[in-house]
Amino acid sequence: MADLGKEPRCYEDYRRIIDDGGIDLVYVVTNWITHWEICKDFMEAGVYTACEVNGAASLDECWELVRVYERTGTPMMMLENCCYGRNELAVMNMVRQGLFGRVVYAECGYCHDLRAHIAMLTHQRMNNNLLRNGDLYPTHGVGPMAKLLNINRGNRFVSLVSMSTPALGEQDYLQRNDPDHPLADPRRVRYACGDVTTSLVKCAGGEVLMIRHSVSLPQPYSRAGFVQGTRAIYSEAAKGVHIDGVHKEGHWESMEEIFKQYEHPIWKEYQASPDDAHGGMDFLVMDAFAQAARTRTPPPIDVYDAATYMAVTALSEASVAMGGTPQMFPDFTRGKWTSGRTICGGKYCLDTEEIF
Repeated sequence: MADLGKEPRCYEDYRRIIDDGGIDLVYVVTNWITHWEICKDFMEAGVYTACEVNGAASLDECWELVRVYERTGTPMMMLENCCYGRNELAVMNMVRQGLFGRVVYAECGYCHDLRAHIAMLTHQRMNNNLLRNGDLYPTHGVGPMAKLLNINRGNRFVSLVSMSTPALGEQDYLQRNDPDHPLADPRRVRYACGDVTTSLVKCAGGEVLMIRHSVSLPQPYSRAGFVQGTRAIYSEAAKGVHIDGVHKEGHWESMEEIFKQYEHPIWKEYQASPDDAHGGMDFLVMDAFAQAARTRTPPPIDVYDAATYMAVTALSEASVAMGGTPQMFPDFTRGKWTSGRTICGGKYCLDTEEIF
């Protein structure tokens, strides 16, 4: 029988991994509220760190990750797989080629029927939806749009306003499907998180980004992608693109046709199989991190990006709690966004150095 290598070491406390040493990189895929502290500890130990997606409970968490990186120089990458979605990268490729003219408005979100997950008493989503009111899971939509808008590299988020609807969907679902569930009776338990949270973000370049979070209503999965420029428009809902003067007036060109001409180079090289997780995005983001760690180069979704995307949650909670009061967005780069920043390079790079 072929030698399959050494038996893996198993630990109950991640800090023992750091104490034992001998590791080059780590993937942090624990509960949302533990990500930032575990990432911080591995970065302090000089280990290339990848973090599963989540929103921040506070801006302090975001700043702490930035400070640790700036003190240690140890990179952290957020594993935002949707940054490598086929549609998102094709649209980005078109924007980079100037086919959209100047992008002025975009939409994104996380619209997913997770009522059964939220009802699981041991699932992390239950406590978050029960106790917090805001955009709890922003990065799947925000990540790709932030890259498209050159956020932290020539542009930045300046302010955010959020509002939430009543929280009715989860308990309506439970009353119809599991009326004896301990969280089904609104007279005894109230969910905090509104069924739909909508946020508007203003960018330094003048663009407006709308973000939607909705996980407790019946709906097909969607990242609600929408990009509008002076010369073209993309709609995930319409499954197409319209380029002014190229496509028939009032007609959406299907994404399958768009791929033939504007497929992103990453997807030209990568041919996903039907069995690939999330259509291939998972492989691409994991491979991007592994390549950065292997070559000791900056990752394509770095700590400043992670802090920015995660901050949407904390800012939206504050805005909702204050009746939609605008919240100023921290500049986690401390001004470096204005003069360009080191980008990762290589085939997985998602950035330009365009300065407005």
